[in-house]
Amino acid sequence: MKNLKKLIIVAALMCSAMLLVACGGGEAEYKVTVKDALGNTYGKDTMVEFYDGDEKVGVQICDENGVATKKLAKGTYTLKVTSIDKEVSYYFEETQVTGSKTTAEVIVSNKLGEEPEILFVSGEETDAYYVNAGCTNVELAEGKRSYFLFVPTQAGTYEFSVVAESKTEIGYYGAPHFVQENSAAEVKDGKFTMSISESMIGTGNTGTTVAVVGVDSDKKTNAVLCINRIGDPQKTLADEEWTIYEKTVELSKYTMPAGKNLVDFDIFSTTEYKLVLNKEDGFYHLNNENGPLVVVYLAEDPTEPYLPCFATILERSGISKYEFDEDGNFVEKVSYSECLLEYIEYVDDNTGVYPLTEDLKTIIQERGEYVGWWDSSNPGFIFKDTAGNPIPGLNVENAWLFMCAYVQ
Repeated sequence: MKNLKKLIIVAALMCSAMLLVACGGGEAEYKVTVKDALGNTYGKDTMVEFYDGDEKVGVQICDENGVATKKLAKGTYTLKVTSIDKEVSYYFEETQVTGSKTTAEVIVSNKLGEEPEILFVSGEETDAYYVNAGCTNVELAEGKRSYFLFVPTQAGTYEFSVVAESKTEIGYYGAPHFVQENSAAEVKDGKFTMSISESMIGTGNTGTTVAVVGVDSDKKTNAVLCINRIGDPQKTLADEEWTIYEKTVELSKYTMPAGKNLVDFDIFSTTEYKLVLNKEDGFYHLNNENGPLVVVYLAEDPTEPYLPCFATILERSGISKYEFDEDGNFVEKVSYSECLLEYIEYVDDNTGVYPLTEDLKTIIQERGEYVGWWDSSNPGFIFKDTAGNPIPGLNVENAWLFMCAYVQ
């Protein structure tokens, strides 16, 4: 309803609402439409009961359009509306039904839960009540923000608004573990929207996302909090499908030759390391195709202190990157994790290394550039001392070799 002044709270859970249906003798067909404050109709989970005084004389389940049609003797009846799967409160328009008008419109809202959750806002405790999608009858406080918790069970784009007699302001204030002071969503014309993706919905009909909705009111009043699913979720990068990087070579078990050692590359040296791909074995070698074999630390922490081995990184977050064109438009997102897991199966048992292939070189370089491993202006820069300060003298051209060594 656009104007709550036309609505009167008549009763709470399973209460009756008085509508006069007045006619003469004979039989009449009564038509009752059940809606919420947004005009959405309640469907087959809703029943309308017809009372003649204290006697129930008829029951009709609403159809998919929220309409209950019942033939009864002409007379005056009291309507009671109940919902099979939810607790509800009722609002009715101030409409007189006469013998020539045997229709009525019932405005229904979900009933607010009785047990609140405790939120900590600016160090102080405050109550917050759970609300479902649809319209919920709420009571707004005066002089302080009223908080409500929405746990979505279906992905979609939701519109949040409030219908009240008082002057109100609605906002989105984050999650229960961190309630923000200012609205995190743009509020326009008394509404804000939120996109809930599939990844934000849990299993077993329980949501993993809990949104904190706050409503400010200039006085204490009853109102209707409306949460309306208006469409599918807005597609984000998190919803894009992954392109899986496929290995380009056949893999076999690698074993370090007896009596050989691993020598780390000096990435702070001005020396320019020359790596050459041997097309016969598919591995990179130092200086020439028959020079010392170059390897990558895949399953053991390297001596370099900057990042753990790839196996450890995979356990924590995976290895991937997002690609954009020169205009900043999204192209694809690539996952290297699957390829690396295949390589890890064939590493040397003692050292956790595998020879450097074109695959491994590509993954190190592209991932490093994407997250800024060797870009001192990027938050992802890893070459820092124990105090968190950048270590001077990094040879950026050699920086990608920090996870590599050569066999000597």
